[in-house]
Amino acid sequence: MAMQHILSIVMILAGAVVMLFSLVKARELHVLTPFIPEGNKPEIIRSLRLHRGLMLFFLVGYCVVAGAFALRLPFVGEFLVGLVFLFGALFVLLGVHTQTRMLLEIKNTLHGLLPICASCKKIRNADGDPHDPAAWSSVEKFISAKTSADFTHSICPDCLKKLYPDLYE
Repeated sequence: MAMQHILSIVMILAGAVVMLFSLVKARELHVLTPFIPEGNKPEIIRSLRLHRGLMLFFLVGYCVVAGAFALRLPFVGEFLVGLVFLFGALFVLLGVHTQTRMLLEIKNTLHGLLPICASCKKIRNADGDPHDPAAWSSVEKFISAKTSADFTHSICPDCLKKLYPDLYE
């Protein structure tokens, strides 16, 4: 075999090794799914599974193409290379879409310091003027705007005792 031919096979097999490593590393993305709001979680999990399926397709595709090159089956090799490139474009598109969705969902979770009024507990928008009443909103409104959380109200035992002492027993 010519050196260039052997080098092509080695590079294709190296791609298979990289894809195998990526397939193992992609499992770490599932660690982030608990941080994704429930409404979007099924779609993102489906996308992650499809992405993993495409990675497996690539792994098998690399091995088959390397075998076709080794057996000097040019038509099969060329066809499979074209197929791998086509699915490669879909793979990258799906990967970027899934990662973007996950990062946006995680970004929408609350983190960092929140400027909150020590008295009424309203929260100031991060870029709002502290002296502008419109920059302040209730905790419920603020959290609902930043996350997919919804609120229901109740009264804790301490407030029940303070507000309705005759009902507290």
